[in-house]
Amino acid sequence: MTTSTAFNRHGENSFVATFAQTEREVLVNLTEQLIEILAERVDDAFRDPLAAMVGITGHDSPPDDEVLLRLLPNAYADPIESAEFRRYTESGLREKKRAHAMAVRSHLLNETSEEISLDHDSAQAWLGAINDIRLALGVRLKVEENSHEQLELLAPDDPMRGVYAVYTWLGWLQESLILSLMDDIGD
Repeated sequence: MTTSTAFNRHGENSFVATFAQTEREVLVNLTEQLIEILAERVDDAFRDPLAAMVGITGHDSPPDDEVLLRLLPNAYADPIESAEFRRYTESGLREKKRAHAMAVRSHLLNETSEEISLDHDSAQAWLGAINDIRLALGVRLKVEENSHEQLELLAPDDPMRGVYAVYTWLGWLQESLILSLMDDIGD
């Protein structure tokens, strides 16, 4: 799975890549799954309007889902400090990650040509969303240092080969965007 082109810098504030329709569909599907998994936890017991207005929740325990735990990790080793930190930050972090995924989805659904052009802020949102998607896939695939060896042991018709291919493709896409963002204009 490879796009026609990786992300490349065009001018001072433009980053462009080309996506085939199937690649767009894969990315849209993955961003929608990410948006869904990052939905707020229902907090019926905690209904302080002022706290809700500033993003404080009653949730102080880590998420049960291993993907969410990877996306919203504990900030401290100490469970009390980590719980307090989570109450003040989890809602905002979820919203930021959802906003990044929604920005990617919107770009892909609203652009009529194969080419996607991003400004600097959009490129940062794409980096965040791609990273979160890869983290989620990595957890589900149980990616470790020797995962490439496990991939080679899979039968050619094993459906998991496709999932690993998507994971690898997203890494390549992410790397091309990072390199484009780092690229000096003068070179």
